[in-house]
Amino acid sequence: MKYTSSSIIACVAGVALLSSNASAQQESDSPWSIYGDARVRAEFNDTEGGSDRHRMRMRLRAGAKYQASDSLKFNLRFVTGNSDDPNSVHQDAGDAFDTFNVSLDRLHFDWTMSEHVNMVFGKFGNPVFRNPIYGELVWDGDVAPEGLAFVCDYDAFDFSFGQYAVAENTNDQSEDAWMSVTSFDTDFSDLSLGGSYSHYGNMNGKGIEADDNRGNAISVADSYLSDFGIADIVLAYNLDNITLSAELIENLRADDNVDASGMAVGVSFKTEAGDKFYIQHQSIDQDAVFTGFSQDDTLSQASNYEGQILGYKTKLDNGLGMHVWGMAVTPIDESIAGFDNTEYRFRVDFNLKF
Repeated sequence: MKYTSSSIIACVAGVALLSSNASAQQESDSPWSIYGDARVRAEFNDTEGGSDRHRMRMRLRAGAKYQASDSLKFNLRFVTGNSDDPNSVHQDAGDAFDTFNVSLDRLHFDWTMSEHVNMVFGKFGNPVFRNPIYGELVWDGDVAPEGLAFVCDYDAFDFSFGQYAVAENTNDQSEDAWMSVTSFDTDFSDLSLGGSYSHYGNMNGKGIEADDNRGNAISVADSYLSDFGIADIVLAYNLDNITLSAELIENLRADDNVDASGMAVGVSFKTEAGDKFYIQHQSIDQDAVFTGFSQDDTLSQASNYEGQILGYKTKLDNGLGMHVWGMAVTPIDESIAGFDNTEYRFRVDFNLKF
């Protein structure tokens, strides 16, 4: 959903007015709360088959929550970036000073059905469990599914189930594209265990663009060769300021002729001052993940690669943080990728939360 500059100004003004009216009351009585974050990124890319690419990127996410009652909350959020790309809300600098596109990436109700169960419906952040070192191998953090999810919290055990509409094809001969996602996590003292199963239905239906494919196997009919039923298990161990993690990924519905496993091992260290260092090694087969919705941090491909990601996070000022990180990626099967060199990406992010 795209908006013009004038409509965005009106939306922002409306949110600001609601916020100012709410602040006129006692803060504890205000049903409105405003939240968001901003980012400026410097990025350096060593690409295969072309010149190196260096760019500045920017991101703004701004939203509002309305507490309708003790059990019902409404949430909406606006973001910059290409509304046709669910994996990224970043905007590239260098487009002849054109203004940025802004779209709506969240609009949902959160209903507390009981002490332990919430139902979320609309367009919302995916409640799936993630690897604490780097958690976007299966699901990109920017992807906001549409549908409904039940989120359950029982002491040390969390569980969620979501049913999502991917592409609605009523006016076409093909079936709807949909998915079901189940997730869980639990703690045993310093040990955490979590995972998810994502069942993708009819990813070859109308509305699933081939341009979004970043490594999955394609048949002679220009459709996905495999079906996708992705199991993702994460085991993490926390020892004081050190976290160790291991992740196993398997596409249980992959075609027999395509490799479809993945793994990752990582470690992070947090200093007394709050700075964080981390490194993770991962290896992702061609159809281990559905690349249309998985991470977009690597350069050419989101599958059929192995490599490392490492980074450093620190606080610079009140609410302002810096994240310096890089990755090196090499194709597992060079005949599929079309090249065999290692690609490098280096980023410096300045992040402000409000």
